[in-house]
Amino acid sequence: MGHPAGTPTAGTAASGALDLQGLAAVLTLFSEVGNVNALLRRLGPLHVDYAEAARRLNIPEKWLRERIGSLPHRKMGKFVGFSDEDIQAISEMHAVRPNLDARTDKMTVLMPSTRSRSHSRA
Repeated sequence: MGHPAGTPTAGTAASGALDLQGLAAVLTLFSEVGNVNALLRRLGPLHVDYAEAARRLNIPEKWLRERIGSLPHRKMGKFVGFSDEDIQAISEMHAVRPNLDARTDKMTVLMPSTRSRSHSRA
């Protein structure tokens, strides 16, 4: 028969202890660095290469390489890297925000031509 509802089994008690240890480790790291962004930077690489930056931006790596002179990036000798801020800036540089007011004004101005059109008669 099973265990009464609410009674932890040996497996759940052990996993609960591991969960608490993990939570304690995260809280310790968080208290050392001060904020979430700093914690994430500490846990991940400071800079990523072309391939990872292209993956994060969902674009071909070749596109980044061809336009590197006009894009935010880090250069350490011959090595190119992208920080999270660089990737965010590249994304913002290419954001498209259509001006819906201007588009509707142009649509109301459009009128049919007054020129006569020749119709082919078959």
